Amino acid sequence: MASLDQLVLNLGLFFLGLRLVGQSLSELGGGGFRHSVSAATHTPPRASLLGVMIGALTQSATAVTFILASMLGSGLIKPPAARLAVVWSNVGLTALTFLAVIDIHPLVAYFVGGTGIALGSVRLKPWSTIAAALLGVGLLLLALENIGAEAAPLKNEPWFRQGLDAARDSPWVAFVCGFGAAALLQSNAGATMLVITLCGAGAMLVSAALPMIYGSNLGAIPLRAMLALGLKGDAIRLVRTEDLFCLVSGLLMMALFVGERCGVPLVGALSAALTASSSGQLAVAFLFSNLLPALVLSPFLSTCARLLDRFWPPAPEKMLGEPAFLSSHALADPSTALDLLAKELGRLLGSVRVAPRRLDRGEPSADPDTDLLGPEFVRLAAAIETFCLKLALRDGLGPPETVRLYRFRTALALVRHVAEASAEFSTHLDALPGPVKVVAAPLRARLEHLLTLAVGAVTTLDSAAIAEFHAQTRRHGEPVTALRQAYSDGVAALETEQSIEAGTLDTDFELCVWLLHRFAKLLPDLAFRPMAHASG
Repeated sequence: MASLDQLVLNLGLFFLGLRLVGQSLSELGGGGFRHSVSAATHTPPRASLLGVMIGALTQSATAVTFILASMLGSGLIKPPAARLAVVWSNVGLTALTFLAVIDIHPLVAYFVGGTGIALGSVRLKPWSTIAAALLGVGLLLLALENIGAEAAPLKNEPWFRQGLDAARDSPWVAFVCGFGAAALLQSNAGATMLVITLCGAGAMLVSAALPMIYGSNLGAIPLRAMLALGLKGDAIRLVRTEDLFCLVSGLLMMALFVGERCGVPLVGALSAALTASSSGQLAVAFLFSNLLPALVLSPFLSTCARLLDRFWPPAPEKMLGEPAFLSSHALADPSTALDLLAKELGRLLGSVRVAPRRLDRGEPSADPDTDLLGPEFVRLAAAIETFCLKLALRDGLGPPETVRLYRFRTALALVRHVAEASAEFSTHLDALPGPVKVVAAPLRARLEHLLTLAVGAVTTLDSAAIAEFHAQTRRHGEPVTALRQAYSDGVAALETEQSIEAGTLDTDFELCVWLLHRFAKLLPDLAFRPMAHASG
């Protein structure tokens, strides 16, 4: 019997390789996937193809599900397209299992050694990430090769033969074993690769291995159930769509398996016709176990969505003090998380009002200097800052994302200053006598208009919206200069004491406009592709 220490060693290499492949390919494909979504999800075929591609890159339908769940909240993808992409990502992740079929025994050592040297030598991204992905593949192949060699003697062990007899006599026992293996590995592709390796080594029969592979598709459901705690609305319904796919896959393939045992040639016969290798047959069967359910479910996803709506209704609108777009699941893809930060920052800025804050009893605050901002604004700003800190500590944050994150934190500080300056303006305006308030009304209207422009610019990060906002906030630009001149003319007609009081308001307005202009100059750098800085 294979020694326990060698078995544990190779299982550790297998886990490490699986982790390296998943993380590295996710890092390589995450940003490109995110920026391809809007262009690639307008039609069902393109959304399905996108799902296949990102499934092959991430090697995890669960990872794809939670990335898309985050993007749903920001409006970067529509629910119908997200459902198709999630379903077809299961087809894409089957690509890795075909590695277990390849016999490259003489090259494995050179492959692992070469990619390890490359990873230790290369520092520049994305080449270091590519080297890490290739090293992960090499470790997978090395571990599977050793596990297969060590598992061959197992077929002579009485306890192993009894287990095989139970799996052969009861496909549902094998099905449950496959479910357990995938739940333990947190990867149905990883569990399938182990089954293929054992079968190729002669330690397992194809008839017992097929139900295990079919059961592995359900193995990630417990993990998703834990990760989905706290999700609501479209996000939780998308997770449940992936769970529904897994259930349909398991039941459909087991029904076909039972039918084949009754003499009807189906998936097993087709796989055997395509390749004589037992490992190849299992890899093809795993592909069919994801392809067939995808073909069956795709036309009925809208109906499934209406059914899921009954159990998981739309989420209520978030209170101002709670993040509406940010969650721990959004941290899985830094590029998407940064886009969500822009949405949340716009929501925070949208809460700024040009009006004095009132206490619950309807009276002005007794100490405006220490009570300028409402508790909801403070809580949401703190939540955004906490999210930024968590994102900064995540693995896979490359130099471009790190720079963007720093600029978002700078933008958050500017939003706080804008809110404080607007509150000062509002407090001073509220304390002015009636005649001065009439003269100052255009200042208030202009500040409200500029805040609206700021919200639109940061939420969309659209170049035209940013350019318009920039032009409207220039201190010496035509809109601001003309407005301040009209205000000065109106103040000149007031009494001397009122004119002095009105001067403070003009200073407050100038500060607000200056801060907003600084914010406008920062916005191009928040976008994924930085624009040229506007002058002024």
